[in-house]
Amino acid sequence: MKTTLKIKFLGLAALVCTSQIEAADWLKLQGYQPEFFAPKGVIVPYRSHKPKVWGFIQANYKKDEGKVFIATDGKNKTPFSLLNPDLESQSGMSLFRARLAMRGMADNDNLVNYFFMTEFGNNGINNLAGHRNVGTYFTDASVTLKHIKGAKVRAGMFKYPGSEEGLQAVFVSPYIEFTSMTFQQLLERQVTKVGAAQTGAAAGGAQTVHYTSTEINRPIGAFRDTGVQIFDTLPLIGSWNISYAYMYGNGNGVSMSSSNDQATHYGYFAFEKIFANPGKGYYTNSLKMFVWGQSGKRKLLSNNGTTTTQIDADRKRYGLGFTYHKDGIRVEGEYMRASGMIYTGAKDTDPDPQTENWQFQFAAGSENKADGGYVNLQYEIVKRKFEVFGRYDYLNRLTNDTKGERNFKTLTLGASYRFKGATRVDLNYMIRDAKAPGNTNAQKVLDNMGNRIAIQITAAF
Repeated sequence: MKTTLKIKFLGLAALVCTSQIEAADWLKLQGYQPEFFAPKGVIVPYRSHKPKVWGFIQANYKKDEGKVFIATDGKNKTPFSLLNPDLESQSGMSLFRARLAMRGMADNDNLVNYFFMTEFGNNGINNLAGHRNVGTYFTDASVTLKHIKGAKVRAGMFKYPGSEEGLQAVFVSPYIEFTSMTFQQLLERQVTKVGAAQTGAAAGGAQTVHYTSTEINRPIGAFRDTGVQIFDTLPLIGSWNISYAYMYGNGNGVSMSSSNDQATHYGYFAFEKIFANPGKGYYTNSLKMFVWGQSGKRKLLSNNGTTTTQIDADRKRYGLGFTYHKDGIRVEGEYMRASGMIYTGAKDTDPDPQTENWQFQFAAGSENKADGGYVNLQYEIVKRKFEVFGRYDYLNRLTNDTKGERNFKTLTLGASYRFKGATRVDLNYMIRDAKAPGNTNAQKVLDNMGNRIAIQITAAF
């Protein structure tokens, strides 16, 4: 069944690509300032030292239709029925993101560029699973050097090259929540201290070895790392370009840590065909095909109550996909795989049924696997004003463990109305399902999962 699904998914991607069904060069857009400005189509070598200050706010309302299940030991077994980032309720308003950024050029020749961004919203960067002490204000702080033709160098803390869903600017997408694969296995939770090794009932029935964090004191990874990246976009032939990137990061996500214990390698390569009347940014009319991968180590200190042991865990992620945009139609697809450090969800560690102390659980062994993907279709009924869309995504988690395997499927349907630019209102309805094919007791818990509705206002300036 899984093999058939993968074949169908990749077949659809190939069909779209060969038929040339908007993509954006996110490495270029986020990495450096343009070489020239072109008002009214006339290219002029105008450069300004004045920094560009911009930002956006996203406020949303969500309601989850699932059920909350409290076990006999007083612990909440249904984090999937509660709303992120704090996992406290099933409905409510939230100032989800509030970001302020500044970028520009530092020299007359436009060879040194800078980018800074802060976060003041209520999300996993400042309030992860109800642990508000994780907060940090800076998400990005980088400098790009353009002295070498074909090999630009970016250093600092910024988005690493990877999945399209993680690499793209979050304020342009009409989807309010990430796909299951991206949210669980790409959006990294930084954990260093864990309890004793767990299997069986303590690990949700899994036979693989699990570890549960004992403290949460870092922001969510937010698809970012600190390091050095070599990258560029180069003309290939005709209207085709190639983009590449290699980054060496310290593996600490959104953090001011200088430790290199979790060093991670990131790679990215893409072909992109630019269509006539190309547009710009998220609305570039193009066909893009890409592949990416990342590999690193994660250091965990496991304490069983008497002794502390260091665990060196692998963390590997890789994928391939395509994006297409033209004449108001957007089609996207991506297939992703993960091994080592498989995130298996939030776990309530407080026996008081009135409170929760959410910690994170991982299957840390390199033998652990997961795969997932998505197909997205968007159509502008009224150009740059009113859009409808639908996305199907899936995640097969711990496919190497019969008792521990969990399968997630989500169909998101929605509509979006734009006022101007990225300022708009989005409506999403998520039809969600989860299965534990080899674990009857776990399925009884997953049966509490329900659908979810969300409406979000994005105001950009």
